[in-house]
Amino acid sequence: MSKGKDKNDLLHEISGGRLVGGALSQLANYSDLFSKMSEGVWLLDRNSLRIMECNQAACVLLGLNEEQILGKELTEVMRFRPEEKSTLESDLARFQVSSGHRFQHEIEWQNEKGNQFYFEVNATSLKILDYIEVIQLIAKDVTQVKRANQELREMNEVLHKLSTTDAMTGLRNFRYFKEALAAVHDESMKFGKTYGVIFLDVDHFKKFNDRNGHPAGDEVLRQMAAILRETARSQDLPCRYGGEEFVVLCRNASLEETLRQAEVIRKRIINTSFPFGEFQPLGLVTASIGVASYPENASTYEDLLEKSDQALYHSKENGRNQVTAYGNTKSSSDGTSGPQKKSA
Repeated sequence: MSKGKDKNDLLHEISGGRLVGGALSQLANYSDLFSKMSEGVWLLDRNSLRIMECNQAACVLLGLNEEQILGKELTEVMRFRPEEKSTLESDLARFQVSSGHRFQHEIEWQNEKGNQFYFEVNATSLKILDYIEVIQLIAKDVTQVKRANQELREMNEVLHKLSTTDAMTGLRNFRYFKEALAAVHDESMKFGKTYGVIFLDVDHFKKFNDRNGHPAGDEVLRQMAAILRETARSQDLPCRYGGEEFVVLCRNASLEETLRQAEVIRKRIINTSFPFGEFQPLGLVTASIGVASYPENASTYEDLLEKSDQALYHSKENGRNQVTAYGNTKSSSDGTSGPQKKSA
């Protein structure tokens, strides 16, 4: 204890939140450890919650000197987000009620320059002498760990996207489609919803490639992908199945709604100008399409996909450039010309 100060003087300074300088760390018999710790350490008055002492690491962490820190509340010298400030103030206030209180938080803080930092903060009661009890708050900088973890998450997201995206068309690939199909099926079973699958195959695609070359064929596939994206509704998920085949998952859609959407796609295809399309057997680039719906046509998503594929091949066998709904013999609902929709 400083010469000339008795117990009552020291307690008066502490309770008043006035500076004590190095007295507290010396009284605690851990001044060497206190000053050499790599983590920022603050000693707070339990009554006023003001900072009574801090080590050099705390000054460096805040980018402030002792004169700018001591005697102030922690929330005055650190820019916390509003929700974090409220939580911290609430937790610190509990020390005024219970000396056995302690907490650990990970908080985000912004310094004077606007840089974001993350800290793991531990707070405990510390008895310096029989008559002096303070709040010891230690902040460990975990910014680099947080940033590394964030970069790892972002990298994993990129890798996942690459693994589930078709490089040529930019659509999701069949791997992603199967995951989404399984999830939609589970949701539909749970909540009694319906959904549909559209299976599409570009007609005479091999002949197109043989006549015009694979680069031209690749361009047809990219145009098909663009058509599926442009015609997709908010609940639709268009994907490339593989080769010249595409699939569309129609969430929350009945068989009739899925059928109408498939007809929208078919019409957009025949009304799109494809390079060299006039040399195709039908005089233009077309697609054969099959449609199936849960629960009308199948009880499992694997069977539903198989049924839509069967409907697709029925379209091919009956002249191509048409939409076939599995188990449906109705003609086009809008009365336009085009192939009849027949049962598979």
